[in-house]
Amino acid sequence: MDTRVEPPTFLETSPEALGAYGNILDQIHRQERTGVVVRGAFPAALVQAGVEHLADSTAWTSPNQGMPGGEIRTIGDAATPTFTHLRGPPVDLYAQSAHSHAERSRAVFGDAEAPLARVKALLSGLAGGAPAEPPHFDATHAWAAFNFRALDPGQQIYAHHDDHYGLAVYERMAAGLDRATLLSFFITLQAPEGGGELLVYGLKGKDPDVPYLPTRFIDTAAVEARFAPRRLTFAAGDLVVFDAGRHVHRVATVEGARPRLTFGGFLTLALDRSRVAFWS
Repeated sequence: MDTRVEPPTFLETSPEALGAYGNILDQIHRQERTGVVVRGAFPAALVQAGVEHLADSTAWTSPNQGMPGGEIRTIGDAATPTFTHLRGPPVDLYAQSAHSHAERSRAVFGDAEAPLARVKALLSGLAGGAPAEPPHFDATHAWAAFNFRALDPGQQIYAHHDDHYGLAVYERMAAGLDRATLLSFFITLQAPEGGGELLVYGLKGKDPDVPYLPTRFIDTAAVEARFAPRRLTFAAGDLVVFDAGRHVHRVATVEGARPRLTFGGFLTLALDRSRVAFWS
């Protein structure tokens, strides 16, 4: 282990205490801290509704189908590379996902407005009260606010960092937003029986010594051997926001009988820090 590299730093707090910390998202942008965990952030009734509906949903897709040990199920597209679309979702495909976001959210939570309002309130609270909204995607719709993810037993998310602004779909991203930083957020709906932890390393994607495999995937074993991680576990309703665009991170293999269920996406601040933009 390279002891010169400190584990990433996270603030852990509650929804009621957010006002005590100022603009936490700006602090993450300025790399004063790596991320924040808000325990019990999402209402229990919406968590329960989400888990019940996701268990029976037929809307799941497998964008990483064929990746050994790394398949993830999703509902709704995300502006990320996948095995299905190595350069991210085509603009027209993402547009379809954005246009159907409210219907999709209603199908999962039984309500399209309450979960979105809660996410907006939480992200606004993390930004010192600045308004939080998905940015405009086209003339009639915003970017999808979040998508749903299931990581089944035996599956993991391999080490990576989320430097996605070069994907074609981001040509639709509004001007005036800070593209030097891309943060990730997600809310846990169902924790697995074991495993499924988020590991964030003291290694950044643009560091010169990132270890790669011949496949150009990050060598997780080499990262584990050399860099100190912060290991984070979550209960249902917990929110995490962290600097996923810079920091190498992964999700440990899910253990037990039930999947790890989450929903979330990405976010950044306006260049003048006047608002939060978030999307899936």
